[in-house]
Amino acid sequence: MVVDEKQKPGQLPVISAERISVQIPSGKMLVDDVSVSIKPNVLTAIIGKNGAGKSTALKAICGDISLTSGSVRFNGKSKAEFSALEIAKKRAIVSQKSSLDFEFTVKEVVALGRNPFSGFFSSQKDDEIVEQCLEKVDALHLLDRNYTTLSGGEQQRIHFARALAQIWDLIEKGEPSYLLLDEPLSNLDVAHQHEMMHVLKQLCEKNVAVLIILHDLNLAAQYADHVHILKDGKTAAEGAPFDVFTEKIIFDAFDHPVSVVPHPKIHCPLIIASGI
Repeated sequence: MVVDEKQKPGQLPVISAERISVQIPSGKMLVDDVSVSIKPNVLTAIIGKNGAGKSTALKAICGDISLTSGSVRFNGKSKAEFSALEIAKKRAIVSQKSSLDFEFTVKEVVALGRNPFSGFFSSQKDDEIVEQCLEKVDALHLLDRNYTTLSGGEQQRIHFARALAQIWDLIEKGEPSYLLLDEPLSNLDVAHQHEMMHVLKQLCEKNVAVLIILHDLNLAAQYADHVHILKDGKTAAEGAPFDVFTEKIIFDAFDHPVSVVPHPKIHCPLIIASGI
């Protein structure tokens, strides 16, 4: 899943999940015939109720679990055609749960993102990139803190910085890179939620392809270019926020009534959940 240096002129690099399915031994389909394209300059959000298959779909796209059917390709090429190091230099992942119990400093954790380039021996350039990435996520002041002493939200921001450090070289060059995030906002306060989404939009402007799993419909409505709604492992709807965030589509996907109105200050839908 890396840029093909021989790709045809005008052809945009894209990670394509084509009709992917994941079935567990019990016979249940966790993901059923889902197709997703991850394109540079586009922020794609996957949303759906609990158990809809969002995280499983992302793991399948990342190659962390086996597909029952379908394929994940980059410009028509399979992941097997590229080395793990090649992929790591182009694509970074922020998992939903990042277990790290060692007493690393924040600087050391973020520096892990530089391993594909420098191994375990960081250079002055790597140190500068680590600090730039921490500043980007409003966490430079945590540089020398013990990672295990941080709050859940602070740890999430550190892993975001680690992922940025991994693709920072391509970001600076404006070359295509890929950032896949699984519920990275779950422990963040409202200010840092919007701050992270704003950073992701800025990255899209620098040729980064962003795929993010979200629970907050209004964050998806405000920031996503393309929204993919899953229900019971299947695609319920996909398209631009104004196309998919309708009262009927949301009710069908989430089994809960909402009102959808134009946002009073921003050009996007505003979803208001009704009481039970």
